[in-house]
Amino acid sequence: MSRPVPVAVLLEMRSSGVRKPLAITWEDGTRYEITTSRYVGFRKARSAGSGECWICRIEGKDVPLYFSALTGCWWMDGKGEPLPAPTPEPYRRVKNREYKPG
Repeated sequence: MSRPVPVAVLLEMRSSGVRKPLAITWEDGTRYEITTSRYVGFRKARSAGSGECWICRIEGKDVPLYFSALTGCWWMDGKGEPLPAPTPEPYRRVKNREYKPG
């Protein structure tokens, strides 16, 4: 199973609008340099959702890096179970309807 891991991306943005990722910072703060990257278009991620995809060579391995234009977030597929959805808070009465001013 894989989970989406949000990452910080150091990006080169050219005047033509072409984006080129140069480095990523993983969730634990580790920074990885990207030696080469190529844009492969809109792809579905293994972890969750879909987005624009770059295949990046990091430490000799080709790994996908995703960008969601809708949210503006970058993410990669990580190992482990996805984080559980937050549990809704139980309903609690905000106002005491039996209260009568004196």
